[in-house]
Amino acid sequence: ELYHGKVKRYKATQGHDAYQAHRKNCGRKSDFLRKTQFMRYVHKHFFKDSWSLDVCSNRATAVGAFSSRDVVCTKTLYNYVDQGLLDIHNYDLPEKLKRNTKLHRIRKNKKKLGRSIEERPKEINKRNEFGHWECDLVLGHKSKDD
Repeated sequence: ELYHGKVKRYKATQGHDAYQAHRKNCGRKSDFLRKTQFMRYVHKHFFKDSWSLDVCSNRATAVGAFSSRDVVCTKTLYNYVDQGLLDIHNYDLPEKLKRNTKLHRIRKNKKKLGRSIEERPKEINKRNEFGHWECDLVLGHKSKDD
């Protein structure tokens, strides 16, 4: 392709620089730096008035101290605490420490160690035939003699 009588060629460094410049505009930008007045408001009322983060977020708009676009929601405030952006820590939030947020999952691929004793045939319970024994096959800890 000709460009003013010259052949336009691809240059990797220029392509990379253009990529880096466009990459700066990608992704969602954090509201933390844009809403510093609200963050100061939260910090002040959290420590001086012992308000919770939920009260700080909701009362700021209810009283009219901030407009709704200048305030972040409660969930975002808790995310900022977890990320360490605020001077508030999890140990300052006693209710948060009481909650158990661990997921209880059931193992799908549980190791099967043979057939269960419940699957045995019913005629074995009558004990008419010699050689059907029941015993405990669980071994304890091994010693050096085992």
